[in-house]
Amino acid sequence: MNINNLIQKLACKISGISSHSKHIKPGYAFICLSEKSHMFIPEAIKLGAKFIVTKNYNTLNNNKIITCSDPYKLYHLLSSKLHNNKQPHFIAAVTGTNGKTSVVDFCRQIWYLLNYKSASIGTLGTFINKQLLYKNSLTTPDPTNLHQILSKLYNKQVQYLCLEASSHGIDQKRINNTIISAAAFTNLSHDHLDYHNDMKSYFSAKKKLFSHVVTREGYSILNMDIAEYPQLKAIARSSKIITYGTNKGDIQILSSCSNKKGHYIKIKIYNSIYEKFFPVLGQFQIYNLMCAIGIIIASGVKYKDLPIEKLATPKGRMEKINDFIIIDYSHTPDALKSTLLSLQLHGYSKTILVFGCGGNRDIEKRKIMGKIAAQYTTKTIITDDNPRNEDPQKIRKEILSHCHNSIEIPNREEAIKYAIEEAINNNYIVLIAGKGHENTQIIGNKILDFNDEIIAKNIINQYYK
Repeated sequence: MNINNLIQKLACKISGISSHSKHIKPGYAFICLSEKSHMFIPEAIKLGAKFIVTKNYNTLNNNKIITCSDPYKLYHLLSSKLHNNKQPHFIAAVTGTNGKTSVVDFCRQIWYLLNYKSASIGTLGTFINKQLLYKNSLTTPDPTNLHQILSKLYNKQVQYLCLEASSHGIDQKRINNTIISAAAFTNLSHDHLDYHNDMKSYFSAKKKLFSHVVTREGYSILNMDIAEYPQLKAIARSSKIITYGTNKGDIQILSSCSNKKGHYIKIKIYNSIYEKFFPVLGQFQIYNLMCAIGIIIASGVKYKDLPIEKLATPKGRMEKINDFIIIDYSHTPDALKSTLLSLQLHGYSKTILVFGCGGNRDIEKRKIMGKIAAQYTTKTIITDDNPRNEDPQKIRKEILSHCHNSIEIPNREEAIKYAIEEAINNNYIVLIAGKGHENTQIIGNKILDFNDEIIAKNIINQYYK
């Protein structure tokens, strides 16, 4: 059956839709996005699924089964229709390996500071203005959750939205039936090769945001300082392109001077030059700021007096929790290197690093991150991140074999405590990397309450009793 006809048929007969069998309620349609989903069909039927949509499933003789040539496409189109295709007036999507969270956060902050009702969707959750609305389980929510959120934002009269578009989200077409008026690219480096297999496939997924998703009348915001810029410019379906960079672009940083509180920057936006204090740590955040400004321009908001000096550090992104402890989400080689180099730029010459690598994820980055830690830190403590179902000792060993200046402390809380004590005694700055804002640690099948910031603050409070 034609997908559009199938949507019309289902929309008037179901009360909801999900690709997760445990979320099925009576009257829902269960969408099988892969062959692995087939094993959950009996559970979905037991929970009350009215229809099962799958690409190819012939072994179950059941009149609930409907075949569809493209379940992903049907999922996002039907999700949108069930929520009456409601969304905010302007939506921008940001992709790239690092920086997505900061860019969407800066956009929301700027719009809010300029008195527009704004929202952001991403790793930190869904925010309206300064308030957390939802905690997202995925960086880019699946179509059902996304369109529920978009409808909610519309009903709350949100005008401007910036969302993170992960490579998984783009590849799985989660945002394909959303009107994206601007697409932005931060950078590309090693990550998610457990899913995409190689860098070419990883980049190809991200490029689709510009070649297939953003509207033809929309904007592409591109980083001119990265090697991928010519390819992105060539495939962008939108003719309106806003560029940014250090030496060229519509938005340029002409100079910057960093201290332990942020950066004094001279920024050129088209033909106008502004001098501002940017109160956020990290040289890489200057790039994220430029990207955010590109999105603000694309949204039609006047940019002549942007409140850069009022911006706050996004949660867990080179976040300073006291004079000598910084927490950062850096969990990729490039992000870790950028963070460590930024610490030197901000005047921190001696760094003790606490980090590990996640289990059941890209294993190649472990040795790379070990080498980076050895090169750019005074001392490194290798500990557990989210080992998941991998052997934690094996993960630590793979990092340790490439990190000569390190010690191993498996328990993350003990590792943080050791680092803080060493910092107090030796005048180090502590960087706790890899988990940032996260509130849990995944060990085996257990999800434990764990937050780097809370742990560090508790240790400090006990130390100075």
